[in-house]
Amino acid sequence: MQKEKTFRVLFLIILMLSAVPICYGQYKISGYVDAEEKNKTVYLSLLKYDEETMITENQILFSTQTDNSGYFEFKGQLLSEKDKLYRIHSNINMIKGLQLVSDNEKSNYHNFIFSNRDTIHFSKSGNNWFSESKNSNLTDKEWRKLKSFEEQLEKNNAQIKNKEAQQQAINDFAERVKSYSEKNIKHPLLKLLAFSDIKRNDFNIKNDFEKNEVFYDGILNSLKNYYGETSYYLQYQDEISKISNVILQQKYAFQKKLNYTLGILVFILALISIFQFRKLKALKPQKTIRQISSLTLTNQEEKITKLILEDKSNKEIADELFISLSTVKTHIRNLYGKLDVANRHELASKLKNHPWD
Repeated sequence: MQKEKTFRVLFLIILMLSAVPICYGQYKISGYVDAEEKNKTVYLSLLKYDEETMITENQILFSTQTDNSGYFEFKGQLLSEKDKLYRIHSNINMIKGLQLVSDNEKSNYHNFIFSNRDTIHFSKSGNNWFSESKNSNLTDKEWRKLKSFEEQLEKNNAQIKNKEAQQQAINDFAERVKSYSEKNIKHPLLKLLAFSDIKRNDFNIKNDFEKNEVFYDGILNSLKNYYGETSYYLQYQDEISKISNVILQQKYAFQKKLNYTLGILVFILALISIFQFRKLKALKPQKTIRQISSLTLTNQEEKITKLILEDKSNKEIADELFISLSTVKTHIRNLYGKLDVANRHELASKLKNHPWD
C-alpha cells in the first residue's frame, strides 16, 4: 500500500515536471540542408516586417552547425510568445558575409511566422533549401494564403508593358490586397505584412493615406492591442507618422503659398482701387462743370449765383440788384432746382470750380 502511494506521488511529480515546458512554451526548429558540404552554418533570424528580402547581421538570433547528414536543430524557450516573422537560412558557399538566394535553380532561405509554442521541420528539398516545411503555426498558414493570392495578382500583371497600364495594375494590386486584408485577415502581423507588400510594389502610400486614413489607423490599433508598444508597433507608427508629417508639411506649404498669393492679389486690388478712386475724384469736378455748363441760366440767375458765392445775404442781393426780397428767393429756388442742390452750401460746393465768363 505504501509503495503504491509512493509510486503515485512520483508519477504526479514527473507529470508536473513534464508539463513545465508546455506551460512556458518550447519551440523546435529542425530539418536538413541538402548540401555536399558538411557542418554548414544555419542561421535563425528575427525580421522586421519590411525585411523579407533584406539580410543583415543584426537580424541573426542564433546559429548552429549541420551534422554529417545535413541535419540541424534549434530548440528552447527564448523566442517570443507572440507570433513574429523569422528566417532560416544558410550561405550557398563559403564566401564571407551573408547571402540570400532565391531563383529557379537555387534558394537558401525561408521566411516564416513562428512563436515560442511552435515547431517547424524542413525536409530535404534538393537545391531549394528549406522550401518544404511543416509549421504548426496557424498564422503562418494564413500568410501562405495571402502570398498565394498576391502571387496570382502579380502573375496576371506580369505581361503588361504599357506604363500607364502598369501603374493602373499597381493601384489595382494595392486595392485588392487591402480588400483581402479587411475581409479575410484578423491577425495584426498579417495586416502589417500585407501593408509591406503594397508598399514594396511602388504603390503611392502617401496619396492613399490621405484618401483612406482609417485603413492605416486600423493596422496601428490592432498592432498595439496585440503587441503593445513593442518593435512592430513602434516601427509602423514611425513610418505612418512620417507619411502624415509629409502630408501636413505639404498642406502647410500650399496654404502658405495660397496666403502669399492672396496677399499679393489683395495688394494689387488695393492699388487698382486707389487709382480708380483718384481717377473718379479727378473726373467728378469736370463732370460737374460739364453738367453746370449744359444748364441754361438766365442773366439774373447768374448774377444771383455769383453773389451767393460771394456769401451775400438775400437782402444784400436784393439791394445790389434793385429787386425785391421775394424775387431773390424765387430765383434762388429756381437755381436749387436746376443745380439739384438743397442749400447755399451745396450750391457753393458744386459751383466753386465753375469758370464764369
